[in-house]
Amino acid sequence: MLIMAAAFVSVQVSACKPAEAKQTSSNEPTETVQTSFSEPAEDGLVSGFVKAKGKVLYDGAGESLQLRGVNLGNYFVQEFWMGPTLASSEVRCQKELEEILKERFGEEKAAVLLDTYLDNYLTEKDFDRISELGFNCVRVPFWYGTLTDEEGKLHEDAFRRLDWITEEAGKRGLYVILDMHGAYGSQNGSDHSGIDGGDDKKAASEFFFGEQAEKNQELYYRLWEEIAKHYRDNPVIVGYDLLNEPFCTYRYNSGMSNREFHALLFPVYDTAYQRIRSIDPNHLIIFEAVWDVFDLPDPAQYGWQNAMYEYHQYEYSNYWNEDNAQIKGLEKKVHGIRQKSYDVPSYLGEFTLFNNMDAWAEGLAYLDEEGIHWTFWSYKCMTDNDNWGLMRLSVPKADPANDSYETILEKWSRLQEAEENTDLIETIQKHLAY
Repeated sequence: MLIMAAAFVSVQVSACKPAEAKQTSSNEPTETVQTSFSEPAEDGLVSGFVKAKGKVLYDGAGESLQLRGVNLGNYFVQEFWMGPTLASSEVRCQKELEEILKERFGEEKAAVLLDTYLDNYLTEKDFDRISELGFNCVRVPFWYGTLTDEEGKLHEDAFRRLDWITEEAGKRGLYVILDMHGAYGSQNGSDHSGIDGGDDKKAASEFFFGEQAEKNQELYYRLWEEIAKHYRDNPVIVGYDLLNEPFCTYRYNSGMSNREFHALLFPVYDTAYQRIRSIDPNHLIIFEAVWDVFDLPDPAQYGWQNAMYEYHQYEYSNYWNEDNAQIKGLEKKVHGIRQKSYDVPSYLGEFTLFNNMDAWAEGLAYLDEEGIHWTFWSYKCMTDNDNWGLMRLSVPKADPANDSYETILEKWSRLQEAEENTDLIETIQKHLAY
């Protein structure tokens, strides 16, 4: 987000999946078809994997599927602008947050504080609400520190919380997208990768640049292999989102050409794809552009199959949609996708339409009409963040650099005290009800 092994699980798919979504090529089906991907299970349970065939996704029963969901942002990777933790010169990102808690209170107490945050930021009630609203998917941003240490060693019970999310989602018919929001060394030097580079985010992107880049990339491939081993038999998982917003804010001001960026990114994507596929032939692999379709290759060039292409959209020029700015931004994005016409499904993995509810209603309808899968940013945020979240927190922010252990514990214990963003919820719920 930019701001200027689990056991086999059957899924009850009760969330809205419109059959009327617009098809995007002449050879795409216009009605439900039975594919050869898997056999439907009894009693309405889907026991197969979501698969891509051309520009269309199909569920395990062979029915066309439109993903419509929300990001679980600020959970594993805190972004202090939107969450209940105070940024400072000492604490700008998740890595610095964890370091200062360990430095001030020791590893055991730091772990208690971080567990308290996670235990309260998302609960079973949140998954109930997401399901009740009619969504059918959640995207889960995590960083390498969620699962491993700096050298790639898995934490004890590394997958415990991802497993919990997957289990709670699956119980409610919600699919899960696993999003590598922060790679070793950081792929963009921004706080949402877990590592913030301040005024020199390119230099802080040691996933791509510097003496440690090769090591960091190898650790990244190994982590995806561990994830693939753990989840390869779990159909609740839609797929693996390989790398969130590579390069990000310096994409357009670094002086580097498109060709240079692509030469760094495309081999990483291909190696990750090949190493995951050697373990897991089942799940979608999701490739993110930076930010538009010209930053992704024709998948046929690399032989990528069962893949989906992802884009993000934030139109900061006009929060209130004057001159229809928000919708024009979406239309420009989709126009670019259609021009390339790559033979893969298209997915808007992050976006917001800000403050105008008519823009939200029109924008969501447009995405569905165009057959674009979507998960907007985000489920929960602080009250003063306008329409960045469905749920709004008005609790006092914890100051990890100065608050006492007891104070941080008390503040992070209150993260269930969120109120619904009623205007946004009503608008989205009305859309999802169709």
